Amino acid sequence: MPRKTPVGQLRAIAAVVALLLTFGATTLVVGAQEEEADLEELKAEREAIQVELVDQAVKVDAATVDFDTLVQALDDVNALVDLQEARLADANQRVESAEGQARQAQARQEEIDAELVVLRGEVQNLALASFTGESSLNGGDITSVLLSNDPTVAARRRSLIELQSGSLSDSVDRMRALAAEAEVLSTQRQDALATAQESRAEVQTRRSALDAARAAQADLVGRAELRLEARLAEASVIEERDAAAAAEITRQEEAIAARIRAEAARQAAIEAAEAREALPEVTAPEDITTVNGIQVHVSIAGRVGDLLAAATADGINLGGWGYRDSIRQIELRQAHCGTTEYDIWERPAFSCNPPTARPGQSLHERGLAIDFTYNGGSMTSQSNPGFQWLASNAHRWGFVNLPSEPWHWSTTGE
Repeated sequence: MPRKTPVGQLRAIAAVVALLLTFGATTLVVGAQEEEADLEELKAEREAIQVELVDQAVKVDAATVDFDTLVQALDDVNALVDLQEARLADANQRVESAEGQARQAQARQEEIDAELVVLRGEVQNLALASFTGESSLNGGDITSVLLSNDPTVAARRRSLIELQSGSLSDSVDRMRALAAEAEVLSTQRQDALATAQESRAEVQTRRSALDAARAAQADLVGRAELRLEARLAEASVIEERDAAAAAEITRQEEAIAARIRAEAARQAAIEAAEAREALPEVTAPEDITTVNGIQVHVSIAGRVGDLLAAATADGINLGGWGYRDSIRQIELRQAHCGTTEYDIWERPAFSCNPPTARPGQSLHERGLAIDFTYNGGSMTSQSNPGFQWLASNAHRWGFVNLPSEPWHWSTTGE
């Protein structure tokens, strides 16, 4: 087995590498590609060092190790998580950049193809005009045109031929230039697609590395929390006998707790941001229409109208609310779930009172759900006549009830 580098030496090397990364690799190489390769090498070196530090950090006995060692271990594992998150972000950025380059090359290629179609038509017309001397000579030959008995006519037509020949040459040159550009673009597009594919593979590798780092972090944090509980309990026991010692224990353990809380808060913020980015698109207002006072998506407007008409025919007066935008959904989450980022974006719907979907998740935001009323009042129980009618009939128009909410009917029951 290879010998492990001492921790102190590792940290010294890591500090030097981090300093180089801070200032970039511009002083080490000449040329953009060499610079990028050298910077990537530094990042890989820093990653390898940090992984080795964490390999040693996770072996720390959190219950018995001294305060400084545990704090350093937590800092090391947190630093690796930060680094892997940054590396994953870099890989995702490379995918986006390469895909963007491929799209730009494709778009330009389509522009070139369209221009070439026009130029081919122009070249064909110019070639014919250059041969005949004008667009139509009623079958006359070029010799009779150029040797006309009228010197003025002959000179004018010779000038026209020269002009048309010049235009023809220009058009041909333009076609050649476009063909050359198209060839370059094709190569660029293929290179960009290959880079995107390679970067997508790297993204998967980076995600695995990040998952491993977070697992190591969770393990160490879990053991640190157990130690925290035990040490704080110990401090409360010895406080009467040695207040100074108890205060020092408390200070140290609170420093550990602060690190745990800070990292947990940072992770919660990252997860909340990722959740917001992953939310499906909500319906645009222009896709919403009003049926008997209820705003719904245009795709179900006919069904809603038929349902309401049938209810009225049976003596059931239904009304209600359908579409609401995401701003209103956020307000509802704040009222029913809490006001923190976690409450609004992450807290499970069932833990809110009443249960409330996360922004972007409610079918109301797509105009595909309706909160029905009966005779203008809320439909709060399954004994309500409006609910009973819907329970017997709503399926005919594709509407399903959410069992916990008698008033809530949607295309999926959610």
